Amino acid sequence: MENPILTSLPVELIINIISLLDWRTILVCREVCRLFHSIVEEDRAQYEIELAVSGMVDGPPSTFSTSDRLALLKERKAAWESLRWVESQDFSMMQGHIWELYGNVFAQSSTPDVLHFRQLPSKYRKIEEKEWSVTLDMHVRDFTMDPAQDLLVLIEEPTLLPNTNTTTCSIRIHLRSLTTGDRHRLAPQPAILIHELDARNVRATYTLRVCDNLLGIFFDYEREDADPELTVWDWTTGKVIFTWCFDSEIVTFAFLNSRFLLVGSAFGSGDIDIQAQLYVFDMTKPSSKKFGRRTDYFCVFLWPEFDFWANPVDLSIRSDPSPTWQPNSKAQLPFSTAPGNRLFIITVSLMTNHRIIPYDTFVPADTLLSHIEALSTEVRCREIEWDEWGPTGTRLMRSSSLHDSVWVCYVFGTKFVSLTEPTLTSPQTLEIRDFNQLAIKRDAKVQDGISHHVHDTTVVRKVFANEIHTSLPYRVIKRTLPPHSSLEPIFTAAMCSEDNLILVDVSMPHAYRTERFSNVARRFAV
Repeated sequence: MENPILTSLPVELIINIISLLDWRTILVCREVCRLFHSIVEEDRAQYEIELAVSGMVDGPPSTFSTSDRLALLKERKAAWESLRWVESQDFSMMQGHIWELYGNVFAQSSTPDVLHFRQLPSKYRKIEEKEWSVTLDMHVRDFTMDPAQDLLVLIEEPTLLPNTNTTTCSIRIHLRSLTTGDRHRLAPQPAILIHELDARNVRATYTLRVCDNLLGIFFDYEREDADPELTVWDWTTGKVIFTWCFDSEIVTFAFLNSRFLLVGSAFGSGDIDIQAQLYVFDMTKPSSKKFGRRTDYFCVFLWPEFDFWANPVDLSIRSDPSPTWQPNSKAQLPFSTAPGNRLFIITVSLMTNHRIIPYDTFVPADTLLSHIEALSTEVRCREIEWDEWGPTGTRLMRSSSLHDSVWVCYVFGTKFVSLTEPTLTSPQTLEIRDFNQLAIKRDAKVQDGISHHVHDTTVVRKVFANEIHTSLPYRVIKRTLPPHSSLEPIFTAAMCSEDNLILVDVSMPHAYRTERFSNVARRFAV
């Protein structure tokens, strides 16, 4: 029976009240009465529901009406679920050998001191393509960026001095504006962070991550007398939050949120009972001291032990965007990816039977955060066994796609993009695995039938000490690529951003080829 008090309210007032509710409550309201059901079917309520199911959040007030936003959101969703490309574009690959893809901006260098940026377009979020270049006063060894904060982080190529008696090496990290190359307005003065290495004349590789005001860099050195280090700064003040040193370990990291840092670790050859771990460190208790791995972590997620004959040779964690990332409000985009709508892909490469085989573990951020939030803040160094979090909260499987350690931007939000190798009888296939659990629960269908859901259990044998069973559901969207020819290359890697897909071809050096999928996704072929 309809509630006379509620239904006697003006319809406009009821609409305003419902628009303030979360999507779950809106769905409950739909079952209250026929009036509420009709209101929920209106655009304002439907838009809230579609945002939630799509893993998106509403943008700032702009000229877009609610009806406009709902229509654009539905069109964007349909385009991703069909993967139709409608145009192509070729442009040259530059010679600088460093690049980055983040927040719908693709950047590459032409020389060690010049960076070129390309903002990738989106029809459904009304983003126009834009290009610009920045000339720098240094040679850049590596870099990362955050377009939402107009932040460009540059690692200066260190100068090696073979005849000096110094025992340390200084790594200079510059904080610049992405649009101008000048000092970032929020950076300290001078806008340079200095990392002192307790060894001289060593070359390093760098892994850089930004999360709001936090900058994390993992320094991995080629020489054995220099231990790898992971340092986190508050880049707006220049202060070190944490520094960890690692000895004879394979290490990788990612920001879980603005409080917790996720550090993956695995022992190398020669260790007994080899096991990968995901350490969680609390960054609200900063310290400039250098810590070892076992010093003071908040908790650790344990993987099952590897088989005696399986030796880890590489470990990586990928997740984009950062947990606090949002587009610049000045862009006035109608909607964007929700901060919590994130997937971690943890890849371990194992040496077994004289072969290196990669295995991917797909872990939604909620799987880890739900266990962390359940712990008391007074509890330290808590071990969370694999059986507590892994079997139903993850999906672990042998990688069936082409893995290239160079082109690593294969995840955005809950989407993972990959390519299969072509054979004599079957062409190459582009595949998206989407771990958006709300979309799966609603069991969204597409008319052309290229999407299906996976609910069965994946079993991994002869890699770990025991059989591993995982069952986190996911949705698969596949698209067959044109057969290889003089006009159609064989792609070697796939990358993903918020609105675009990028396919990489290394058979044609120094050239990018771009195609747009349903005005949503683009591909770059090198």
